Amino acid sequence: MKMKRRSFVGWVVVLTMVLFLFGTVVASAQSLPDPRVKRDGKLTVAVCCHGLEAESCQRDFQQYKIECAHRGWKMIDAMTAGFTGAEQRSALETLIQKNVDAIVITYFDMEAVADLVIKARQKGIGVYNLDTEGRPGVILNVTQNNAVAGSIITYYGLHRMNLKGNVAILSAKWHILRRRAYVAATLFERDFPAVDLLAEEFLIMEGYPEKAYNTAANWMTKYGNELDWIFGAWDIPGIYAARAVEQAGFTRDDIFITGIDGGSQAYSMIRKGTPFVACISQPFELYAHTIFEAINEVQEKGIKPGSRGSMVPASGVIYHTPVLTDETNVPEPGQSIHVVFNYYGQDPKDMNAWYNWKDKGGPYMIQK
Repeated sequence: MKMKRRSFVGWVVVLTMVLFLFGTVVASAQSLPDPRVKRDGKLTVAVCCHGLEAESCQRDFQQYKIECAHRGWKMIDAMTAGFTGAEQRSALETLIQKNVDAIVITYFDMEAVADLVIKARQKGIGVYNLDTEGRPGVILNVTQNNAVAGSIITYYGLHRMNLKGNVAILSAKWHILRRRAYVAATLFERDFPAVDLLAEEFLIMEGYPEKAYNTAANWMTKYGNELDWIFGAWDIPGIYAARAVEQAGFTRDDIFITGIDGGSQAYSMIRKGTPFVACISQPFELYAHTIFEAINEVQEKGIKPGSRGSMVPASGVIYHTPVLTDETNVPEPGQSIHVVFNYYGQDPKDMNAWYNWKDKGGPYMIQK
């Protein structure tokens, strides 16, 4: 009994500390100054990410470059900060010391840098997130609803295997990815009795492509074609899993794989008839453009976020709609990425539209 009581008291202490720290961050955020306004248009914007290995990051970076060049803003590149919380903290600290006007955070561990967001805001720096968790002090997070994206691809896969079969999940503990996978796992376990979740692997982010391949290869040895579907919480693990499936001698008719993100690699796999059959295509370029429009509004025009007439909602989050891409609508090489999203319902020939800006080489183009 003493051991249990000591354990309980320990957990109470830990929980109290967590709540105290969270409360301190929230309280600090409530009294933050507005980000500095530069009506002369000479803004310095820093863009940061864990790295450029994933095509999503490359697409983000290309649109960041286009946006800054087109607007005449100076861009500071911190797109290869690293995967660990310590590396990301160091990168953010450096940007704060440089006293940039705005920071655009891409796929950082927000738990690790939450206090630095507050520190940046206290110095008058605007903080904006792309497809990353909103935290106190972040002016705007632009993303998709990841639970919705997870459910869309889940229902696609369920119907592809006629609502019965065996599934495995490749995910990671990062909040964006786990929310997609949790939706899938919950649906499998609670609402589709003819579907069995055989395995679920949470990959460590460093070196995840090789880990995804090895995990899928082990599944091929253990389950073979008893496995019907591998749910990839994002494209790269799904692509590497597809290679392991092919290496084991199976086709998409035996085992199929899905992902979430979209881009040339995924589209090529779909086009070639590999086991990677579908993905959720995210409009990363629209995410980036929306953020830069918000920076323009908040830090050039001086419109207070959440005020009347502001594009930044009180929630601090804007969700854009992704597109499910499979063999029926996969785009051809040589096309602008914007064709995937039907130019957002606008005129594709409007050369003044943001999606046709030619700065820094112009829009991301789909490769073979």
